Amino acid sequence: MGKKSVVFVAELSYMEKLEVALKSLCAHQGQWKIYVLNENLPTEWFTLMNRRLEAIDSEILNCRVSAESFKQFSLPSAHIHYATFFRYAIPEFVQENRVLYLDCDMIFTQDLSPLFEVDLNGFGIGAVVDRPTTTEGFNAGLMVIDIDWWRQHKVTDSLFDLTKEHHQNVYGDQGILNLYFKDAWYQLPWTYNLQVGSDKDQYGYGDLEWYDAFKGVPAVIHYTSHNKPWTSKRFNRFRDIWWFYYALSWEEILLRKPSLKLSFSDMVGDFPYHTAIYTNTADIFELEQLLQAFPEVAFHVLAHSHFGFNLVKLEQYPNLILYPSFDPLTSRKVLEKIDFYLDINPFNEVDHITETIHQLGLPIFSFEGTNHDQTGKNQVFKNDQVDQMVEAVRDYIDTIER
Repeated sequence: MGKKSVVFVAELSYMEKLEVALKSLCAHQGQWKIYVLNENLPTEWFTLMNRRLEAIDSEILNCRVSAESFKQFSLPSAHIHYATFFRYAIPEFVQENRVLYLDCDMIFTQDLSPLFEVDLNGFGIGAVVDRPTTTEGFNAGLMVIDIDWWRQHKVTDSLFDLTKEHHQNVYGDQGILNLYFKDAWYQLPWTYNLQVGSDKDQYGYGDLEWYDAFKGVPAVIHYTSHNKPWTSKRFNRFRDIWWFYYALSWEEILLRKPSLKLSFSDMVGDFPYHTAIYTNTADIFELEQLLQAFPEVAFHVLAHSHFGFNLVKLEQYPNLILYPSFDPLTSRKVLEKIDFYLDINPFNEVDHITETIHQLGLPIFSFEGTNHDQTGKNQVFKNDQVDQMVEAVRDYIDTIER
């Protein structure tokens, strides 16, 4: 079987993200013919990438697109670039009949070759339902495209005409594609486009079932919206998987080294011990001293809001992990790994957390000025007894068997 064709659209600020997506694509399968529609990526990058990809019988093509005809169109969000409309031009560059279009803000955890065998039932594209936004339209971040069908139906011309008429009233090129194909598209399994960028938003909408609707790790993780894994805020699932492929070297990928089977935590190592603090303030009592005293303990700090700078500046300590506007799934995962809890938030308690910790059978260490427990179960120290708390926590850690 010959090379399988995939298409990306990218602009200069997304070159690094494109390369991470390419790493994940090539980690599972070789023999790719990769078209990159762009207006400004450096030619040296393509030269370097082609040298690398030779090792897995693959190639990458620099497909220059004139942006002038696209800049006039409205964009639905600040994080979306006009280059997204470049995919209208796919038939002008792709020579093969079947091509797979992929967004750059995706990670591929499996071989995507099965998508090239899908019977589209006479339709021009196959895509995944745009969940959780709708149950009817499709998300255009992954599309299996029948190029001959597009050419026969002059899809590119029709898309331009529709865009000129409707671009101010629909969600970018995705809205236009849905207008054109309406119900005439083949539905692919959800695993090929799980939109984890919606995680924080769905929690805000009160959709608590969203996190359990898809079980396991999908074949394609799509980091939609502005909640990207490369930003400082931890808002979505599978953030660690993006960083795993970011960290992988091309040598590890091309030589199929055993590290491909690892995870991000395997690669960078994990802390031997974990604790948590649920807070509604950036002024957590004696946090910096505790961070210094326990460099081997990961401090997971969760809040329903964004964090103030008094807390953010403490990220200089690598054992501080912040979760702003946390969701139930994040909370659940943190509670599954902690060894003890620090009740050192000086203001109102968050989510009755001490009761939850007691139900888990874990010890809680607190100060008199921050204690939220009325049952007497917490180990409570006077406000000036930080050293005594450190000693007590140290004694407890020494009893933990690993």
